[in-house]
Amino acid sequence: MKFVVSDLDGTLLHSRNVVSDYTIKTIKKLVDNGVNFAIATGRGQQGVQDILKQLGITPYLICNNGANIYTPEGECIFDERIPQDVVTQILKEIRRNNLFYSAFQNEFLFHSNEEPVEDFTSRPLFTEIGVDREEDIPSLNKIIVTNQNPEVLIELVAILKEKFSHLAEIMLSQATCLDIAPKNCTKGTGIENLAKIFNLTPDDFMAFGDGENDLDMLKTVGHPVIMENAQDILKEKFSITTLSNKEDGVAVYLKNFFNL
Repeated sequence: MKFVVSDLDGTLLHSRNVVSDYTIKTIKKLVDNGVNFAIATGRGQQGVQDILKQLGITPYLICNNGANIYTPEGECIFDERIPQDVVTQILKEIRRNNLFYSAFQNEFLFHSNEEPVEDFTSRPLFTEIGVDREEDIPSLNKIIVTNQNPEVLIELVAILKEKFSHLAEIMLSQATCLDIAPKNCTKGTGIENLAKIFNLTPDDFMAFGDGENDLDMLKTVGHPVIMENAQDILKEKFSITTLSNKEDGVAVYLKNFFNL
């Protein structure tokens, strides 16, 4: 394997924005041994900065489930968006189901002014814009909907897929988080684009993931590895597993596989 790509939440991270010292040391050894490392995440570039500081490296980033790719220098070399008319339709459907959204275009975060302030999670590295009408939101890299009741999101996924699966990628990244990305834009297509940059094939890649938004990435690479805490949809399709994210599963697997 010439390239390792890891998801973040539920995979590389112990908890939100926390990377263990063991994982940090292992990834540094991996890179020092000449193996490329990249991150593939549903987060935007701004949502990864604290993690990069912990890791102490500047890898390629596949962000927003493949809608954006950034070089180690921070240059965006791939930028795919959900068209504005599709954005409007999807966001209106989310609101019809009495749920709220966070909508992202690069460094901009859009949300409904109807959402109570106490319920809205601020993201300080983004420029936040509250809107009164969904029609006022432009084309987007990603939409997310969160809810602490997984059944609520399962129902919403079914509704959105029935109406919009031909227009956007709709998937659960976690049981409590729904991701919506541009059509034909996944972490898997992100890896295909990254492989072209390095004159490699996806077979040269190892990837780690735990959620439905990792499915296409894991199908694409030559060596897919799922976490012990992975969603059932992944456990049904992939046989190579490692320990859970809270047990440093990525680092343990890398250490054994590459003899670090």
